Amino acid sequence: MADAVVLNGRVLYINANAEKKQGCFVEVLEQIANQMDAMLSYHSRVLVVRMDFHIHDYTEGNGEISRLMRKLKKRLMVRYGLSRVGHVWAREIERAKSQHYHVALMLDANTVNHPARVIQLCEEVWQGWNHPKPFTPKNCYSVLRRGDVQAYADVFWRLSYMAKIRGKGYKAKAANDYSASRISHKGEDGHCSVLIC
Repeated sequence: MADAVVLNGRVLYINANAEKKQGCFVEVLEQIANQMDAMLSYHSRVLVVRMDFHIHDYTEGNGEISRLMRKLKKRLMVRYGLSRVGHVWAREIERAKSQHYHVALMLDANTVNHPARVIQLCEEVWQGWNHPKPFTPKNCYSVLRRGDVQAYADVFWRLSYMAKIRGKGYKAKAANDYSASRISHKGEDGHCSVLIC
């Protein structure tokens, strides 16, 4: 297993345990880089917030996390006047009997420069549907600056954990193990480059 991935000719290190042969899904890594690049093409600074969302009972589909993304985007856009909100989520089941979701939100950091209110909003919505309080990891956020290659590599490495193979696959056939927003690179109608703008 590799500790790095090559995307569009660029080497990016990933958070995978190569010694234990715990790899990552390349398509998830591509989506992470794709949405980071797309957001950076519009905004000189991007706030990336990481949270985990658990549910009490196993479900074969991902209806609750999809509903959360729709609700959050609508509320964030209204509250902050945002034009776009990027996201990536990954579904996992390990020791618990129900799935949990690793989520990364990507926001215009020129408008939202700290995640406190975003985290509070996530907690309000998720707990309002009788789910457990979302888990906020230590150092849960980063601010990416366009052209800062080291910060980009650091954030990508951290988010690459969401792409790990372990814990995936426990779902209905029609359900996905991950999903991402569909923000296109500024000036393009489709696929984003993995190069920093």
